[in-house]
Amino acid sequence: MNRIIGALKATYNFFAGDAIILGGVALAFIVGTLLVRVMNAPNALAAIVFVALIVGGLVVTLGRELVGRPRTRY
Repeated sequence: MNRIIGALKATYNFFAGDAIILGGVALAFIVGTLLVRVMNAPNALAAIVFVALIVGGLVVTLGRELVGRPRTRY
């Protein structure tokens, strides 16, 4: 059982390494699919929303990292 959990953790760390990034990418795929398949939106609009959601997840993660890191001055 420990090997299975270790493999799952290694896979998670390889693909995302951060839950916010993983969630943002998953949300981007879900919203992109809904836009194209259900709402029949143009592909360009779906691509813009897709990229915006991924960048938003990266910005949130970066913001969290910067807030949690102590500032050093020389």
